[in-house]
Amino acid sequence: MKIYTQSLAFLFALAILSSCNNSVEPVATEPENAIENNQFVVSKNLLETTNMAMGNLITHDFYDIVQATGAIEVPASSKADISPMAAGFVSKIPYLVGDKVRKGDLLMQLQNPEFIAMQQAYLEAKAELTYLQSEFDRQKLLMEENISSKKSFQKASSNFKLKQAQYSGLKETLRLLNVDLAQLDAGIFTSTIRIYAPIDGFISNVNASLGTYVAPGNVLLSLINTSHKHLELEVFEKDVLKLENGQKIRFRVTDASKDYFEGTVFQINKAIDMEKRTLLVHGHLAKANNRFLLGMYVEGEILTNKTSAIAVPSRALAIEDGQHYILIFEKESGDDLIFVKTPVKIGLVTEKYTQIVSPVFQAGDKIMDKGVFRLVGN
Repeated sequence: MKIYTQSLAFLFALAILSSCNNSVEPVATEPENAIENNQFVVSKNLLETTNMAMGNLITHDFYDIVQATGAIEVPASSKADISPMAAGFVSKIPYLVGDKVRKGDLLMQLQNPEFIAMQQAYLEAKAELTYLQSEFDRQKLLMEENISSKKSFQKASSNFKLKQAQYSGLKETLRLLNVDLAQLDAGIFTSTIRIYAPIDGFISNVNASLGTYVAPGNVLLSLINTSHKHLELEVFEKDVLKLENGQKIRFRVTDASKDYFEGTVFQINKAIDMEKRTLLVHGHLAKANNRFLLGMYVEGEILTNKTSAIAVPSRALAIEDGQHYILIFEKESGDDLIFVKTPVKIGLVTEKYTQIVSPVFQAGDKIMDKGVFRLVGN
């Protein structure tokens, strides 16, 4: 009875052991000499059915990163503040903030009775100028024939030139006020001054309303043309000597998106801001993006001192006791792939790639790219 019980217990233990050995398929197997040779054997089937994958060593460009901050901007020629040339009351203002306008569109009208007095002075000066020119020509002829004195000619010349200057000044002032001089010469007066858009763009600010009295120099409207957005970045003085035109820029709009966008250094200021100890860098966007708004704050990275080196995706690295390893593909053996666990010395590191300093590899050498953690513990 005792022998039977012991035999039964032995058979039960053997069944449990057999069940445990067959219930889980290993990800990788190690031959008896795996520890000595740092080899790992992975079946092709497991490679296809798990998130493990092979890849290659590559040549990757590494850079020194210069940190910069700034904003989305447009050139000064793409901005316009609209101010009147003369005082008046706003009688027409047809646009709202955000409206699009074309160069030459009517932005605003002002009215002031003094405009009529100015036009009247212009017509009077023009009429007097015609008489004074005739008198000047007459006195010149008389003097040449010794009929009139030189003094009379000089007086006629002075009166003519003074009135000519007055007429020319009034004419130019009215032209700047956009008065139709052809209509005025025909005797048609206007009490309205029209203000037109100097550039294509969008209304970004309105500082007046109907009936508002405005003086010369008051900013009534602001226009922005957003067709040429660019980056205006500030770089600290310590990094200035690393900068060159044509260098790549990576940036993100800090408060609006986690995505990174690209640009290029186009122009570097030639003087340091003496208070901030920073330098202004003008960057062009790699491609237009209508989502960018003028004034958006950005954080940027300017990529300098390019170095091309052999690298692996950072996920292909494993760490044991402070030592970095990669799994180099050695050979196929039937349905198995054999990898060699190889210690490496790393160098430059980016967000996705790590430089391999030693030993020496060639671009294209095969490695275990994904799933290294299944084989080598970190």
